[in-house]
Amino acid sequence: NESARESALMLLVPIASASSASVQVSWTQTARLGEKVTLLEDQTPFVLSSGACDGCPDRAISVDSKQTFQTFEGFGGAFTQASAVNWRKLNATGQAELIRAYFADPADGGLGYTLCRVPINSCDFSPESYTFDDVEGDVALEHFDSTVQKDVDLGMIDMILAAEAAVEARGESHGVRGLKLKLLASPWSPPAWMKLPMKGVYGDPGEGIRTMTGSAKPFGLDPDYQASWANYFGKWLAAYKARGVDSLWAVTVQNEPEASPGWESCLWTPEYMAKFVAEHLGPTLKATHPEIKIFGFDHNKDHVLTYARGLYADPAAAHYFDGIGMHWYGGLNTDNLDGTHALAPDKFLLATEACNCPGVIYEAEAAAEWWQRAEHLGMDILQDLLHWSVGWIDWNLILDTTGGPNHLGNRCDANLIADPHEKKKTGDSVVVQASYHYLGHFSRYLPRGSVRIGVNDTVEQEKPPGKGDLKNSQPMVFTPCEGSPLQSFSLDSGGMLTVAGTHFCLDVSAYGKGPRVDVYSCAHSPNQKWERRDAPSCPAGGQGTPACSLLVSPSTDKCLTRVTTSGAAIGLDAGSKYTVAQALPCIAGGDPSQTFSLKFGDAGGFPLSFPIRSLPTPGGSGEGERELCAGPYIAREPEFASLAFATPGGGVSVVAMNRGDKPLTFSLIDVEAGLGAERLTVPPHSISSLVLPPLDEETSAGPAPSPGLMAVPPDSRAAASEGVGEEAPGETAIRGALATAAAALAAFAVSAALRRRRHGRGGLQAVQQGEDRPMDRPYVIWSQEERAAAGSPRDA
Repeated sequence: NESARESALMLLVPIASASSASVQVSWTQTARLGEKVTLLEDQTPFVLSSGACDGCPDRAISVDSKQTFQTFEGFGGAFTQASAVNWRKLNATGQAELIRAYFADPADGGLGYTLCRVPINSCDFSPESYTFDDVEGDVALEHFDSTVQKDVDLGMIDMILAAEAAVEARGESHGVRGLKLKLLASPWSPPAWMKLPMKGVYGDPGEGIRTMTGSAKPFGLDPDYQASWANYFGKWLAAYKARGVDSLWAVTVQNEPEASPGWESCLWTPEYMAKFVAEHLGPTLKATHPEIKIFGFDHNKDHVLTYARGLYADPAAAHYFDGIGMHWYGGLNTDNLDGTHALAPDKFLLATEACNCPGVIYEAEAAAEWWQRAEHLGMDILQDLLHWSVGWIDWNLILDTTGGPNHLGNRCDANLIADPHEKKKTGDSVVVQASYHYLGHFSRYLPRGSVRIGVNDTVEQEKPPGKGDLKNSQPMVFTPCEGSPLQSFSLDSGGMLTVAGTHFCLDVSAYGKGPRVDVYSCAHSPNQKWERRDAPSCPAGGQGTPACSLLVSPSTDKCLTRVTTSGAAIGLDAGSKYTVAQALPCIAGGDPSQTFSLKFGDAGGFPLSFPIRSLPTPGGSGEGERELCAGPYIAREPEFASLAFATPGGGVSVVAMNRGDKPLTFSLIDVEAGLGAERLTVPPHSISSLVLPPLDEETSAGPAPSPGLMAVPPDSRAAASEGVGEEAPGETAIRGALATAAAALAAFAVSAALRRRRHGRGGLQAVQQGEDRPMDRPYVIWSQEERAAAGSPRDA
């Protein structure tokens, strides 16, 4: 219809100015407008003009290249066993096409991946569990399979080598000398014989069982085998190198150290992980593979700050940690990312895993949900990069049409779906999901070496979740009490327990079978009826008052219960943890998990407006006593967000995402250059990538950023306080001089790239296959003439 066509337009009015200085901005868009979908589609370029922008509306994206933040390593996915199996099922043409789709240069239609992940031993996305040394008690690892034959047989090595070759060829053909893939390796579990026995579980003969697919608590690795497990890392790295894999860059100590959901896993406390790295893994890798970086945690962002504090509290371990890895499954948690960066600004933050589950969603079957999954990933990428992540790694590169193979049935989605027999009748052996195109809006425009720059985004003000966000089947969870309207309830004479001021009732799910408790439109059904009863055991002064209550479901004779459990209990990732509300049998004599205060601080509110508040309990980790309040879990993310990076070629890439249902209009302003355009309109459910080219010198509004804005992290492999030895004064001086020189070189590289925005347009060109290539491409070759034209030896 006419309104849909209008919302797809981007209306451009250059900002009025007295001068004629301007630049042309190219842009690409992916959008869904009803039934119409555009995917990574080039749009008509527009112009940024110089001027003071006096008449610009309040809504604007203002980019400022004088503010610089983290340097970017790249994007990628995981070479899981499942990915390799599905890659192998494609014919030779299909295999080559998949490698091109991910690893080719954007100019050649690829996503330009440069940073990927690979499991050490099997993971859940594997046909079976396996390691490379299953000989019990082989402390010296004499039986370690140095051929890593299982990974060869599954196709993992061949797939990695093909990707490495594609990245290196891309560098050679596009003028990026030394461009190589970087590979992060992560273990899911040590061999079973290295782990502590699990007691009292199914199959336990009485002495406990050791298994890859479970873990003892609070940690799973047997302390007696710490040295062997550290050496296992070294042998695995050496074996991969012997197979020709030369892209190994880093390891994480453990995938998801806080979860043991039924597949390969091993629990670690932060203190135990720090001790292992300080005394074993750090010294071992420094001696055998000194170029390999070490990342800690590698789990969900909801706990990243707490875990990082535990790791960095040990100075000996902190020397060896290069950074922290995190997964997306616990929500955006941007405050935690900022806090983790502030804790150790010299160390990396890296997003290491994300995927949509359960199963695979196809456009032809559920178009809206198909698109929502892409938007969910896109917003996670954008927020991670805005909050210090130096890269973003997706999960499986390719899965089959059911979302596998996964030897425990934990099937998920992927950007590319292998369909060699064309079961989905798309006309191709590979189904391309919307998420592939969303990823492209980042990976194609933010190459390795890009630097995040300042953005002042006033397009949409983020609003906290409210009653208007309530929907059927949202689970009830317990979070810190904050006086939110969503944490206020009322109990009427008919027993309906509602979110105060709404028509949403607390509902025992599955028609009363539970145990989950959700909010649902009030239907006055038996599973929505509740009674307040006096709790059997109460603190002094609370007996017989709403301050000490049970909430009972009479139709089921169960009590509302506060339970800390896996996210799977409320339809979220099994590796995450939540404190949820469940309807469980009432405990005789009372229990704190079923005892609540139904009053505010002034003792008023019940039954018309009251919280469901847990009694104060020790919070642990220095948090003191805390109270948790019940409320619906609302997974609300920003509807609009943007970021900007200065690219190595001297240009600026801006990514803007609109997840809302309405088009948005705003101005785009380059603060340093004094250029802008107003009344830019982006459609709903869209993502746009805009490329601002290098600027002429006369359009620059000021000098390039000072090199002092950038710094290189100190050598995180400096000698630890124990087991490695102290540096001599002369060595310390040399290390300091080298670090200073490295910092100066890195600062110069970024500063020079930003200068090229001003000096490069129209003059400096890059040669690609015999054709001139403009400077707004990511990488540039300078000729002798161009160096002379640059104006000064330092700029050249």
